[in-house]
Amino acid sequence: MSNITPQLNNILKKYSNLLPRCSFPWVMLTIAAAAQFFAWFGGAYFFPNASMIKKILSSWGFALIQLAFLVPGINISVELLNYSESYLSIIFHVIGILAFIILNRFTLKSPFNKIHGIAFIFIIIGVIIASYAEKNNK
Repeated sequence: MSNITPQLNNILKKYSNLLPRCSFPWVMLTIAAAAQFFAWFGGAYFFPNASMIKKILSSWGFALIQLAFLVPGINISVELLNYSESYLSIIFHVIGILAFIILNRFTLKSPFNKIHGIAFIFIIIGVIIASYAEKNNK
């Protein structure tokens, strides 16, 4: 337990009033992954004719949103919900790829081809293996 555990408990308690505790890591990591997408591509998408400084500042703003959800999401999931950091990292990256696929379809409109689909299947297999390993380590 760390010095911030009471604060983390307070956040989780407030969250539990809205949604089930078991959904906490998934919701927090999904919001962080969506913000990460916009941190990477938002400046070019939202401000195509803006100066580089405006694009950089907007990307930093999205990155701040990402961290505002990612850091408490990981800390609470590890300290209070007993998830491992490695499992959360894998889940975050898969959610990030899903967010990229979905948001890319509606914003950037870059094509998603068969090779991307095959790579995503391999990533899902990796998540299943990591999930199995996580369950067996507890």
